[in-house]
Amino acid sequence: MFDKFKDKITKAATEGFSIPITSKMIAGLIEKKTGEKDIDVHITPEHIVLRGTTEIKKLMLTKKVAFTITLKPVQSDKRTILFQLVHMKPFDIKFINNKLFNRPPFFEYHNRRIKIDFNSWDVVKKVPVGQIRSFELVEGALNIKLSL
Repeated sequence: MFDKFKDKITKAATEGFSIPITSKMIAGLIEKKTGEKDIDVHITPEHIVLRGTTEIKKLMLTKKVAFTITLKPVQSDKRTILFQLVHMKPFDIKFINNKLFNRPPFFEYHNRRIKIDFNSWDVVKKVPVGQIRSFELVEGALNIKLSL
């Protein structure tokens, strides 16, 4: 019995733990942290596409603006992944990006780059040790692999 446990730990140390982060999980976290109610996240093998609406207030006027944001993962460091803002519709407004993605410790936005700290996510907290060894976008999920 101890040998089985030892083999599992050894395998996890060499290969790492694979944790899928689904589009639903990302949408739920964004909705929870920003208060937006209609965020839709679609993950393809190349990009993460976020669609939704947000309110813009200017000079006592409030208007709902629909947006589409395309993100591409660039690099990982410890338990964070840095994403490049590839495209934004209808127009690239720093205000919308800040409103959605400047939510420390979960998200940080700076200079068209979004850093997502997965250490603050409950599903990753279940594995208290390790760093992100690799990440991969697949249809419907972002698979991250934690190594010891």
